[in-house]
Amino acid sequence: MAKYKVLVGLEYSGKRVEANAVIDDLPAKSIKWLREQGLIVLISGNEPADEEVLEPIIVEETPEEE
Repeated sequence: MAKYKVLVGLEYSGKRVEANAVIDDLPAKSIKWLREQGLIVLISGNEPADEEVLEPIIVEETPEEE
């Protein structure tokens, strides 16, 4: 499980944590934007995969007419 250091006070899931707290129970959907904004940093463990996983686009080639 990933652990994050909170760089600013945060409120989530009905609780409040202050700056410098180490937490491991952030909602997965919030981790990406919190990191992008510089509000948390990963200190150990693996991050969960992004929730939005795009399906590959398959392009079928059509045979050229002779």
